[in-house]
Amino acid sequence: MERDELIRKMRGRVEQCRRLARSTTDQETATILHRMADEGEADIARLLLEEA
Repeated sequence: MERDELIRKMRGRVEQCRRLARSTTDQETATILHRMADEGEADIARLLLEEA
């Protein structure tokens, strides 16, 4: 159950990064936030693969 909670929180942070990226007018900041979200999604995928 701890892993499920961790993944839920990670998904929340990924979505927060994407929301912030959409709301900023600074392209460099948006790019960094999108990169952070992509890295977070990759981390989640690795965790889920370990589960299988």
